[in-house]
Amino acid sequence: MKRNQWTAALLAILLFGCGILVGALGERFYAASSVSAKTAEDFRHHYISEMESRLKLTPAQVSQLETILDDTKAKYKVIRDASHPAMLKIKNEQIARVKSILTPQQVPAYEQLVAEREQRARQQEERERADEQKRAAARESRNGK
Repeated sequence: MKRNQWTAALLAILLFGCGILVGALGERFYAASSVSAKTAEDFRHHYISEMESRLKLTPAQVSQLETILDDTKAKYKVIRDASHPAMLKIKNEQIARVKSILTPQQVPAYEQLVAEREQRARQQEERERADEQKRAAARESRNGK
């Protein structure tokens, strides 16, 4: 009889452990698959799709919405470009202040980190510019038809 009790206890512990494992894997899968839009293009596509489905927009309205979004983006860019020198000054002050607290051995690694971040920002700008050109070409082809 004692052997059956030990077997039952061992199976209960094993079952409990499997439940924990499945729960942890499920949480990890859920967290990995519920990521929001990462790029401006993803956000834009999601926004337009939601507007189309919820408001039942016509193709003409979608085209007008895209024009509105393009105009708004251009206005933001003008403001961002106008404030760019001031923002660059603030950024450079931050870099200098951070360097002032680092040891001489840490400065090269920090400079590498800053260079990598700037490279990623340039790549993102290039992707956004290419996306904008694709959108403009698609809009022209739709309007030309």
